[in-house]
Amino acid sequence: MKNNQGFTLIETMVALVILSLVALMASQGLSGAFRVKDKVEQQIIDHESFAVMMKYIQNDCEAMVKNTEQKLPPTFLQGSKFAWIMRHYSSRQANGWQFVGYSVEENSLKRFVSEIYPSAQEAARVLASLSKDPDLGLSPVQLTDQLAGVTKQHIQAFWSSYSNKSPIGLNISFMMRGHGAPLTSSCIVEGKI
Repeated sequence: MKNNQGFTLIETMVALVILSLVALMASQGLSGAFRVKDKVEQQIIDHESFAVMMKYIQNDCEAMVKNTEQKLPPTFLQGSKFAWIMRHYSSRQANGWQFVGYSVEENSLKRFVSEIYPSAQEAARVLASLSKDPDLGLSPVQLTDQLAGVTKQHIQAFWSSYSNKSPIGLNISFMMRGHGAPLTSSCIVEGKI
């Protein structure tokens, strides 16, 4: 009659090998789950950043100054580097005109805003200077937002049928890193398409 006093060394080693394999598979599964979680969270952050930038562009388009008297240069200016929008700005603290610039730098779409010009004459003077070369930009400007992953932007104005000084809307397209086709949106001054 055999006396069973416990497990043999071989049985213990086989059990440890099996537990090690189960632990390894579990850790790989958890690691994969955490990678997926991180990727989904990053996609949510990227989507929210894109939505914020599109909201800025929509608001800037809707507040773009209509050049109804045709006395100003165009209130939308496109250079090779910058696109500028002259918009009317109104808040409790300030009321006037402001310039908003969009540019792609270092694979990010960046939004800049100028100071607020309280008089129409001062804003017209700045607009005339900016229209000579939109890529020289304005000084000082403040970076207000940026959208990472943008490799190229194209903002095109819809012009009034009777003048090329009064844009009635914008068509915006961005090439995002990892996307095969551009993301596009359109807006009209004081409204939406």
